[in-house]
Order: sequence, then structure tokens, then C-alpha cells
Amino acid sequence: MSSAVLYLAIVAVWAVVLVPMWLRRDTETTGISRLLHKRPEEDEEEEPLPEETPEPRRRVTRATVIARRRRRTTGLTALVLTAVAVVASGVAPWWITMPPAALLAGHLALLRVAVGMDTARRRAAAEARAAARIRALEARRAAEEAEPAEVIDLITPDEVFDQYADDRRAVGE
Repeated sequence: MSSAVLYLAIVAVWAVVLVPMWLRRDTETTGISRLLHKRPEEDEEEEPLPEETPEPRRRVTRATVIARRRRRTTGLTALVLTAVAVVASGVAPWWITMPPAALLAGHLALLRVAVGMDTARRRAAAEARAAARIRALEARRAAEEAEPAEVIDLITPDEVFDQYADDRRAVGE
């Protein structure tokens, strides 16, 4: 049995993990990659580098997380099916299906944990909303049951002191 199939399987398994990571890194650091891949004639010019401010990271939404999980699950499933097809055709031994199957099983286990965390987060948010709603209702009831405030009429003096009047002087002048 040729070891080339084994090396090919290892490369395929790691490509499922590394290629998306490399692609994501390249899209996030386009400015740095331009600086790293300079041509030799650009070195001679010595122009000052522009100050690059890092772009703020995009907020990861629930939809992007779910899409990423779905793509990873699809890729690992395709890898397992490919490994099974290679074994079924007699090109590789049966144990070649173990690494992709282990990766898929680990990924599914992580998805189980993620579902539990999402459920706990949603439950905590719902409980916090319910507690806030109860506090608001209690505050409204307390405000309705409270005694009305007593209104006091203030007596205004006949003459109001005006500090800018001409006939007023400060003490000691």
C-alpha cells in the first residue's frame, strides 16, 4: 500500500481546518500582507509607510456563526464520505477513516456544548427580562398607591432684591 494515500488524507484533513483559517487571516490583514509581499525594486524607494489604524472587528452575528458551523459540518461530512469511498474502493486501509470520523465526532460534540450554552444564555436573558418587567410593575403599583404630595404655596415678598439696581451699594462702600 502506498504511503502517498496516507499523506494525501492527512493533507485533506488539515486543509479542512487550515485553509479557512488562512483565508480569514488574509482578509483581516490585507494591509500587512501588502507590506510583507513587497517587490525588491520597492525597497529602494524607501517611501514612508502610512500609519495604518486597525479596522474595528466586525460584530459576529448569530447568522454568521450558524453559517460557519454549517459549512464546517458539511466539509467534515464530505471528508468522512470521501474517506469511506476511498476505503470502499480498496485504495486505502479501513483505519484511514478514523481521523475524519474523529474530527466530525469532536465537532458534533462541540456543537452539543454550543447548543447548551445558547439555551442557557437565552434562558438567562428571558429571566432577566421577566425580572425587569416585574420590577417595573411593582414600581408602577407603588407609585399609584403612594399618597399624593402636599402642595405648598410659597409666599413671594413684595420687593425682590436686585443686585444690579443703581441705588444699592455693597456693605462698606
